[in-house]
Amino acid sequence: MAGIGFEIRRLGRQETLTSMASAFGHAAVVAAGPWLFTIFSLAFITLSVERIVGLDNLANFRIVIIYAFAISLVLTAPVTIIATRLVADRLWLKDTSGVRGLLLAAYAASIAAVAPPPLLLVLLLRVPGDMAVILVAMSLTVALIWVALSFCGAVRDYKGVTLSFLAGMLVSLVLGIAAALAGLGPRGMAWGFLAGLVLILLGLTRRVLEAFPEPVADLGAGVAELVAGLGRYHLLAWGALVGTAAVWVDKWVFWLASTGERLDSGLIHAPLYDSAMFIASLVIIPSLAQFVMQLETGFFERYQHYYGTIKSHGTIAQIEASRARLKSDTLDHLVLVTIAQVGICAVLILAAPAIIDLLNMQYRQIAILRYGALGSVFQFIFIAATSMLLFFDRRKLFLVLQIAFLGLNLGLSVLSVAGGEDYYGTGYFLACLIASLFAYAMAERTFTDLNYLTFIGNNPSIAAATAGAGKRPLGERARDALAAVMPGARRS
Repeated sequence: MAGIGFEIRRLGRQETLTSMASAFGHAAVVAAGPWLFTIFSLAFITLSVERIVGLDNLANFRIVIIYAFAISLVLTAPVTIIATRLVADRLWLKDTSGVRGLLLAAYAASIAAVAPPPLLLVLLLRVPGDMAVILVAMSLTVALIWVALSFCGAVRDYKGVTLSFLAGMLVSLVLGIAAALAGLGPRGMAWGFLAGLVLILLGLTRRVLEAFPEPVADLGAGVAELVAGLGRYHLLAWGALVGTAAVWVDKWVFWLASTGERLDSGLIHAPLYDSAMFIASLVIIPSLAQFVMQLETGFFERYQHYYGTIKSHGTIAQIEASRARLKSDTLDHLVLVTIAQVGICAVLILAAPAIIDLLNMQYRQIAILRYGALGSVFQFIFIAATSMLLFFDRRKLFLVLQIAFLGLNLGLSVLSVAGGEDYYGTGYFLACLIASLFAYAMAERTFTDLNYLTFIGNNPSIAAATAGAGKRPLGERARDALAAVMPGARRS
């Protein structure tokens, strides 16, 4: 999003220990705020009340939250990414008058998209009424948090955004633990957790409304803009939907296979696989935070310099030099971040037995934890590489890569279940490995061909000049394409 990194860039330039730590913390919230909130809250609540409420009650409490986050993340992804793109377009044009209308329209679209699936799910799984209400309410709340967080990318108040998550986490911890101590069971704990989520939503919404104070003159205009955006950027919407489903599909495979277990709430999970994979997923968060910092500092500046050189009518040598620097610096930094993540992964792999013992897990989960940690290294590469493609508007390629990752994770996870317990986690690891190699190759190719993509491949005027020209002679089509970039070329 244009303008996302003002505060992060300001902190990053100070080059002091506290400013760099603040920048890293803000970047972590932007990259994985709800993720961090959920993991740390659930971990602290579990450690605090496990002996009081028992493992069965904790499992019923946790599974509602996991389902809510999975449902909301996947189903709001198209709305969130399109709304983000539309806000970015407005910021680029320096027109923020319709941001509030877009926020409300995105809220409404997310509610419409997220509400039906949990209702259908509770009917199919025969979830008890009180748990069904909690699941629906939490799914809708988390869905709105995803939307609000995406809009907060345009807000300079990163401290306020971070404090909103910290305040919500504190409320969830206090109320969740209090409900457990009061004997209210998993239902009471879930309602306490939901209260913290609501506080986060209110805090994030307030940040957006304060940053964009222009009143909503016509709510219908925001809805119309969002609908038009879904049509105009449909490849982006499909890519977000498929990509978020790909992140969860290996868990769904294990839930629906013989490894799945039905809880008293009616919901299904695979505790042997789930807990190990969720812990392994923590490995990716430092790398994502570092990647966001790089995007908003060095990459953004070199990105602007490249296109600034073109807009200022630089020579082909100057443009090529700017492209080469953008490519080398960006890919070199990606390699450095990946190396750092490999180091974190190595620590987790070596410490896996101690971690399993500390968290009172089963030693059978050590191999799953290790495969998950290895997979997270390559999943980071995949996320980083495909994200960079969007900076250069390669929406179709983005969608193709997400479909490939979904297919790989689905197929290989099914094979790993069929292979038995020794192979649990290998499907996710291999899917991330293969998908990341393709994604990195496509990102590298994009940087190499950036001049062509800028002037020809992604140039709207080229598409307009050559529309409907498929049956015309190649020479005429080439002259039209050249004329679109260099007026007067047709005459010569």
